[in-house]
Amino acid sequence: MKNLSQKNKLLLGYAISGIGDQFYTFAIPLLMLSRTHSSVIMGLLTAVEYLPTALFGLTIGPLFDIYSRKKIMLLSLVMQMILIIIAPFLVIKNFSIYWLLLVVFLLGTFDLITWTGYQIFIAESVKKEELSSVSGQVGLISSLQKTFGPGIAAIVINLINYIGGFLLDALSFGYLTYVVKGYEPLHRENKLLKKSNSFIKSAKKGISFLFTHHNIKWLIASFFVANVGFQAVLPMLTFLLKQKMQVSVNLVSIFFTVAAVASIIGNSVYLKINKNLKLGTQMLMIALLIMIGFIVMLNVQSYLLVTFGYALVSFGSVWSQANFFTVIQAETPDRYKGTITSISTSLTRIIGPIMSLISGFLIKAEVHAIFIVAAICMFGSILITVFSGLSKLGKLE
Repeated sequence: MKNLSQKNKLLLGYAISGIGDQFYTFAIPLLMLSRTHSSVIMGLLTAVEYLPTALFGLTIGPLFDIYSRKKIMLLSLVMQMILIIIAPFLVIKNFSIYWLLLVVFLLGTFDLITWTGYQIFIAESVKKEELSSVSGQVGLISSLQKTFGPGIAAIVINLINYIGGFLLDALSFGYLTYVVKGYEPLHRENKLLKKSNSFIKSAKKGISFLFTHHNIKWLIASFFVANVGFQAVLPMLTFLLKQKMQVSVNLVSIFFTVAAVASIIGNSVYLKINKNLKLGTQMLMIALLIMIGFIVMLNVQSYLLVTFGYALVSFGSVWSQANFFTVIQAETPDRYKGTITSISTSLTRIIGPIMSLISGFLIKAEVHAIFIVAAICMFGSILITVFSGLSKLGKLE
């Protein structure tokens, strides 16, 4: 462990805590369902998970710019450990379901804080020219977690029950806490600059920087538009497959497995060739690929074409996210990293609750509508990339 670099310690910590999170992701909906058998409560669970981003997503960043980043991160991780241990006991002791929803809300809040801090820490642990590689590595770990995590969680919970699974999740947060406790950044700007700022001043300066920095401003705009399309499709995929296309549960499972494998392949290819391509070229190429994927998915009469189309979308989306992280972290000064990281992260999530609602009406009116909206949004994102000049971005130096 002592021989590992700061970057590798953080990646390992992220991998372990991410696998631990699969126990929570897998178990909480099952616990809710076993207690309530209510679709309304299940919908409320989804809303509560999104709510912290809507409430705090644009405001937590300045905390990382004016206070000790390490202390904020440690506090957030410890709180997640405590809440993860509390959650199953609320169910066992038959507390009101609303107490469990409160715990889910708090977990979502601290998860948002932790993810913002993690992005800052991982960027501070490498040189600028290494950002693209570490972005791909983070994406690859995330893809592997999503592919194998649910299966691992199911096996572990069957062996040691829900409480054991939650305790393992708490231990995984403990390990990441240990990693963060010993962390020291590779580079850091003058700390005195941060101490002179209040929360409001820091937030204003960070937001002002965002709107005056050409590349970051238009990159966020481009991804926001693209994400509107993604959020029109993602919540309805299972509904589309089961209700509209009437495929079996096994085929639904295969559909998502193929998408997960495609995302792993996308990350692997990105890691091998991204340094040989200009960032702007990658952005256009991947956006076009995703748009083609949504267009292919219009063929809802064919399970194979819908699966292939979503595989293209999954392949491209992980590559696109890696480039997003790379540009944001490479072009944001240290003193604004908290503010810009939280804003950019939040704007990729904040539209989720609204589009989840809208997508239900869209697919009810016309089954092809969600894919048409997604393709149009991707085309809008491409136009922003071209006319803003982002397509001319070169390689990281």
